[in-house]
Amino acid sequence: MNMLEGICGKVAPGLCRLSMGGWIAVKTRSGYRTYDVEENKLVNCDSFVLDVGEDFFFVVPTSRVKPGDIILSGGTPRCVISSENGTITALSFEDATVDTLVPERHMFMGSTYLYGKIVSIFGKGGVKGRKGTGRMMKYMMLSSLLKGRDGGQQGLAAMLMLGGGDGLMEDIFDSADDEDEKEA
Repeated sequence: MNMLEGICGKVAPGLCRLSMGGWIAVKTRSGYRTYDVEENKLVNCDSFVLDVGEDFFFVVPTSRVKPGDIILSGGTPRCVISSENGTITALSFEDATVDTLVPERHMFMGSTYLYGKIVSIFGKGGVKGRKGTGRMMKYMMLSSLLKGRDGGQQGLAAMLMLGGGDGLMEDIFDSADDEDEKEA
C-alpha cells in the first residue's frame, strides 16, 4: 500500500533522540535540534542527546496535527507551528525555514489526509493521563505489527480501513485527555 508509505513504522536509525529536556530531537547536518513552539526557539543540542534506542520512536498516521507535533513531509521531519484554514505552518529542522504545507488527500480516502507523526513513549508529550497504560499497550502492539516482512503495511492498512481512520490508534497520541492531567 504505497499510500501508507512514510506515514507508519519506525523512524530511520539515528533520526531521533531525546534532548536533555525530554523533547524529541531530530538529526540534522549540524547536530540534533528541537523546537519549542511556545517560546519560538530552535535549539541545537549538538550531540548532547539521550540515545534511548530506535525501538522507542514511531511514525504513526494522523489526520489531526497540532502545534509541537513533528510530522514527516516529503520524508523530512518538520515541527508544526500552526494548523488553520486547511494549511499547516511547519518548521524544517534541517535549514530552520518555515513553510506552509497543504495537506494532500488520497483519492481513496475522501476528505481524510494522513501525515506521519513522530512520537516517543518517553520524554515530553509521550504516555500521560489516565489512558497512558492503554496507550502503552497500543504502542507495543504497533511495534510488533510493524516487524513483519512488509513493514506492517498490510496489517496497518487493514486496521485503518476497519477503524475508518479512527478507533484503534486515534487516541494513542492525542492530548484529548488534558482534563485527566488536571485531575492527576
